[in-house]
Amino acid sequence: MTHIIKINFNWMCHHLPKYLMLAVLILSISSSFEGVINGYVLGQMTNIDLHRPSAITLFLSFVAIAYITTYLSAYLFLIVKQKCIRLLNQEVKTLFFKADFLSKEATRTDASDIINKVTNVSNQIQQQYFQPFFYLIQTLMTIISTTIVVLKTNWFLGIIYVLLSTLSLLPNHFGRKIMNTRTMKWSTANGHLVHIMKDIFQGKNEIKRFGFSSLFFKQFTSSLKHTEQRYLQMNQAQFTVQFLTWICAVISDLVPMGIGLFMAANHLFGVEIGTIVTLSLTADHIISGIREFASYQTQITSTASLREISLPLIQNQKTHHENTPIQETKTDQLNLQNVGLSRQGKVIFQGINLDLHDHQKVMITGPSGVGKSTLLELVSGQLKPDTGKITFDHRNVQSQDAILISQSAWIFNASVRENLTLYENFSDDILMAALQRVQLDRELGEKPLDCQLESGATNLSGGQAQRLAIARGLIRQKKLFLLDEITSSLDSENATQIRRFIYSLPIMVIEVAHQLDTGLAQNYHVQILNLTPTGLRPLHIQNLNE
Repeated sequence: MTHIIKINFNWMCHHLPKYLMLAVLILSISSSFEGVINGYVLGQMTNIDLHRPSAITLFLSFVAIAYITTYLSAYLFLIVKQKCIRLLNQEVKTLFFKADFLSKEATRTDASDIINKVTNVSNQIQQQYFQPFFYLIQTLMTIISTTIVVLKTNWFLGIIYVLLSTLSLLPNHFGRKIMNTRTMKWSTANGHLVHIMKDIFQGKNEIKRFGFSSLFFKQFTSSLKHTEQRYLQMNQAQFTVQFLTWICAVISDLVPMGIGLFMAANHLFGVEIGTIVTLSLTADHIISGIREFASYQTQITSTASLREISLPLIQNQKTHHENTPIQETKTDQLNLQNVGLSRQGKVIFQGINLDLHDHQKVMITGPSGVGKSTLLELVSGQLKPDTGKITFDHRNVQSQDAILISQSAWIFNASVRENLTLYENFSDDILMAALQRVQLDRELGEKPLDCQLESGATNLSGGQAQRLAIARGLIRQKKLFLLDEITSSLDSENATQIRRFIYSLPIMVIEVAHQLDTGLAQNYHVQILNLTPTGLRPLHIQNLNE
């Protein structure tokens, strides 16, 4: 089962400390006056009594405090915003990693997709959602504070300034459709050009061989010309909208300025020159703030699909092994009854029957492609059979019942201790007992648990890596070991050595292999079975030796 996690406002509130959220709100308000401070200060200069030095000093002190407070708030807002984004990024990247790691569909071939989500997709959420969200809050505060200043300066003339300032929004509103159309036409033409270039380079040998280079160059030149024409038309539409925006901005400045001068000349509504200066430099910030607000909102909306993460529901597993010794307990019974599997309508095998108990061991062989590794995946619980059933201890087999070891044992860049424990809690006594069991206690130095391993086991031999993987199962008291071609990359001496100590362990083993050591199998009473599409057939060692 899975549940959908939506990265939205509620999610951010849940993952951000309350004090940071409060700091963002306060700093958004105090830094919002950056857009109006110049206009307000210059407007108030006309009201200073220049004959009173104290008035000048008081005014300059007020201006200094206002500037320092505003720009310090803007600086602190950036710091707090970035701290919030850092915390949110950690949560998002962790979510993406968990979602893909826990997904049943995730395999090793999905590593590049997972890395892409943890890096590129999460960065896109940061740039197109988190960043705009915080700037949207600050912009909203700027619109509110600027509107308050404008209306407080002179409500009548302020309304005129605000209304006429909206003219600058009209070109973008009405020109958006034309710009989108021109952009789509350029994008289509550019895509066609890319395909032409790709086709030409993929077939360049044939083109040269047949002597058709000039014809293909002509096709490329024609497509390039068409693409550049579309690009010019797109830019012309943008320039036209920008020009009309400038014209509207001039109108929105001159008309209310003229009305204000007329009102000041006739002493109407208390309008003075300082009032006109303040409003001229301030009112436009309301419209620019609205424009920015809309832009941030568009960016936020564009990430809606990226911000829905499907996270599988999992149950916590017990990880307390500190005082649990490695015990040689009697293993339970494994039973495969009429097991069959099909893929895409094709039967892989059917009628598979097998009974194992105590410490029995079997080796399964057969031609390539018959489904030997697939059978191990069924027994390990990674796949479900289409027909029949697989039970362990008289219940359906589960993934935790067995340990599956392939020819390339998974070793990561960490110490032997961490590669054994996989970050669970085990005592060093248990770990050393496991290393002794697989004969690695003297091969990895004086302090084998502290030996640093490299990714891919590049500083271990193939046999050592396999034995380390087996030790992982021993410390967890796994009852069933499934070995998938673990000796295929080893020489005969190492293959014999690793099989000898595996066969001597008090564990149940199913080994899939092409290379058979019949003498060793006979000495340790290992049954050899041949996998066919219709079942498992015993192979007698005497016949093999002959």
